[in-house]
Amino acid sequence: MVQLRVWLVSSLTTLLLCTKSVRADGTGLIGYGKTLYNPPCSFACRSVIRKQTLSCTPSVPSENHGTAHNPVTTPPECFVQDIPFLKTMALCIDVYCALSDKPPANLLEDYWVSHLGTGTLGDYQYVPVMSYQDALAAARKDEDDATASNATTSMSESVPENLVPYRVSSPLAITTGGSDVLNETQLVSPVEWQLQYNYLSDFEVNEKGHSTMTLVVTIVAICLPILLSLLRFIPGIAASHGWSYMKSMLIYPPIFGRNHRKPVAGGIGLPNRGQSLYILLISFLNIILLIAPYSITQPQASYTSRAIQTVGSMGDRAGTMAMGNVVALFLFSSRNNFLLYLTDWSYSTYLLLHRWLGYWAVIQTVIHSAMLWGHYVKAGTYADEILRLYWIWGIVGTVAVCCIIPFSLPQIRHKFYEFFIVSHIALSLLFLIGYYYHIWYVYEYNWGYEIWMFMPAGIWALEHLVRIGRMIFQGSRTAIVTVIPDVDGEYIRIDIEGKALNTGVAYLCFPTLSWRFWETHPFSVSGLSSNVQQEHLHPSETEDANSSPGLDANHEKRPVEHTTTPAAICDASSGRHTSITTFFARTRGGVTKALTTRASGSDSKQVRLRVVIDGPYNHSGQVYSQLAQCGSMLCIAGGVGITACLPLLRQSKTKYTKLFWSSRKSGLVNNLTPTLNAFPSNVKVEILVGQRFNLDSIISQELIDHDGTGSKGLLAIVVSGPPGLADDVRVKVTQLAKSGERTHAYVLIDEAFSW
Repeated sequence: MVQLRVWLVSSLTTLLLCTKSVRADGTGLIGYGKTLYNPPCSFACRSVIRKQTLSCTPSVPSENHGTAHNPVTTPPECFVQDIPFLKTMALCIDVYCALSDKPPANLLEDYWVSHLGTGTLGDYQYVPVMSYQDALAAARKDEDDATASNATTSMSESVPENLVPYRVSSPLAITTGGSDVLNETQLVSPVEWQLQYNYLSDFEVNEKGHSTMTLVVTIVAICLPILLSLLRFIPGIAASHGWSYMKSMLIYPPIFGRNHRKPVAGGIGLPNRGQSLYILLISFLNIILLIAPYSITQPQASYTSRAIQTVGSMGDRAGTMAMGNVVALFLFSSRNNFLLYLTDWSYSTYLLLHRWLGYWAVIQTVIHSAMLWGHYVKAGTYADEILRLYWIWGIVGTVAVCCIIPFSLPQIRHKFYEFFIVSHIALSLLFLIGYYYHIWYVYEYNWGYEIWMFMPAGIWALEHLVRIGRMIFQGSRTAIVTVIPDVDGEYIRIDIEGKALNTGVAYLCFPTLSWRFWETHPFSVSGLSSNVQQEHLHPSETEDANSSPGLDANHEKRPVEHTTTPAAICDASSGRHTSITTFFARTRGGVTKALTTRASGSDSKQVRLRVVIDGPYNHSGQVYSQLAQCGSMLCIAGGVGITACLPLLRQSKTKYTKLFWSSRKSGLVNNLTPTLNAFPSNVKVEILVGQRFNLDSIISQELIDHDGTGSKGLLAIVVSGPPGLADDVRVKVTQLAKSGERTHAYVLIDEAFSW
């Protein structure tokens, strides 16, 4: 008869496996697809007696069948075969679940066939030799036999202060757990059961809270730019004077002072007010959601005081919230960030927000490590914890993420860019690896924490696969690098044969320029001036691909301003037309200095190099959609910043378009004069060499609605050039718009790229 029951139970369990997932507790994050202790009343029963010795418990334990913090020496198959254990569990579930959670019968049945062996996450491979109903019937029979034999049991126990256990009675002996032998049916102590129930219930609620708060941080960080960008689709809002005034107050100005792009103390520029509002919101969420209400019940089985429970729970939450920030910051740093296509925010803005999310990821990681360290020190178990692999890998991850901050300081980024980028990638990946093993050695894939590592790792991997794919698709090209005359070696021109790019930023890789053949550097796509003739294609200057002189550290990493327009020139030797894409760059450090040095070494001041292209990318936001709404455009450019304006001016369809360009070097102006002369007739150009424009006069003339008719419509103000120039224009425009003067509605477009 017993064998028949075992066969029936096994058959029913097999049938159950055919209709459900092997993971009895679901998949996903805790609280969102995955549960830990459902129902907690049954888990509390097993937690009390999990360490008791059964008839099949090994006399010399050799393996831990529990968790790192709750070791169990009895193997899972022993639990599901031991009759006294099964009857004790069935009686406990029937008594206490009816008084507390009142779970449905099917949930109890599911718990019985999936959790008795493991005690934690369900596993249907451990089949109890008795069904729940059979074990309960046998336990009740034991109670009847004990009553008939006039057995009595003392129910007196020491009850901790503030604990109110259920009042239960049974003729059976009471078990309080521990390592005592369990060789007969017993009633689980109501005091011990209540302590475990309080702990498990709190833990489940708090773990769901950790998932919720982390999801909120992640979703808000990623979706807020989309929601705010939808405002631009409100009919008539762009041309509204009220909207322009609001942006002049809350969006465009620096958070304080006059500097936005120009570095201040610490070598960084200040965010504008719009960016600051986003940073303030994310900072508020990181603080308030970390200290948000927790489920705290005392006394309980694990945490000995309210303070210790709060510290432990808050430390756990900080660890998950750190990863919520990491997911968003990995996305924001990507060149192929899908938000660049859904919003009108620039890549420079996303990189700035990437840094602030990084600060919060570091802060939350440090809080997690410090609080858990303090918790284990108070619990007296720190000496044991520090030897465990999960703790060691946690230290690795914490140290790695903390090192990112000093290695990313502006002084390091500007002077030692190559070191910065290599260390940034290496430390970021080391942090993800440390987090992965920190989770693996405690939970493996059982609690869903690994998902927070897989998301940023997937973003990073996909980003680099897309980059490689784009570069393969573009193919290898020939770049002709020329030192522009009459600029004292300060500017170079790069013409890429056989490629026609219209606008945006392209990342160029010169594999034969140095031993760092993998590096790509951003250059703004410009347009081909008409004076590019056959001398730029001189075959005698073909570069030896094996020559690789060293590369100096890049002083400043910003898309080396240039412009790009497809152009075709006639190759005299073959009679065919070749598409050319042109870039202009100012010589600083790093790759631009190496290119200038290589080109200057030849008699013709130019050199041929192999180049691989990743791009182009639209890093300035939805500029063309904004310009499409404008009736007039004012461009103010300084130096090589003209290159970012050229595609906009070349495609200008506004009735009134003016360009004011100041350059320190006449050679750059001479080189671009044919391009400027080819602009549409609606574009008016004014150029100063070695002087600065009177910005107050220019901006007042264009922004103030002098006749009060608003005939120019929405005004686009585009600035591209040195940080000081851009900040001056930003401040003067916003001050004038707030002054009370009748001004045109406007949009401010700062064509800048920063790291």
